Amino acid sequence: MSRYRTPEPTPEERFRPDDGCPIFSPRLEAHLVAVSRGETPERGTFCGHCYTPIARDTSACPHCGESTSARPPVDVVPTPIAAALRVQRSTEGRWVTGFAYLGLLIAMFLPLTLVLGIPAVKDNLILGTAVYAPLLLIGMRVFPAILGGYFGDRKGFAAARTKTRAAWERWLAERDAPAV
Repeated sequence: MSRYRTPEPTPEERFRPDDGCPIFSPRLEAHLVAVSRGETPERGTFCGHCYTPIARDTSACPHCGESTSARPPVDVVPTPIAAALRVQRSTEGRWVTGFAYLGLLIAMFLPLTLVLGIPAVKDNLILGTAVYAPLLLIGMRVFPAILGGYFGDRKGFAAARTKTRAAWERWLAERDAPAV
């Protein structure tokens, strides 16, 4: 095992889709994020197929299994691959944020509807406040977490992976096209 190889995350840490799109191994994603933050240099040694960071003496990519003799390593991750990660993360973020804001709206209006809908609570200011405040406080934590953290995350991941697979297919067609 190479000294540069980091252990793969356990299934509890990260979902690994089986959709035939080999890009964005955990190591590649971590590298691209570090490059975008200016924390690491852009250059290195990367698998010539999936662009996962590898050691110079690696004979096969630990992520996609591609032999380095079949497709030689590259020094820089191609720009379209880095752009695909930015699009993927942006798409995921928009879905999560959108669902979280929906959760906030529900958390604000559901307790209000309950307080105004029950005549005994509506007519008593102290009782209305006693019912509304805890429902609002609990709802502001629970609804955004459930909607954004669960549903938004799943929908965002699915939408982002669709875009990533399309970007990967475009890249393969461009990369593997015969030179003219």
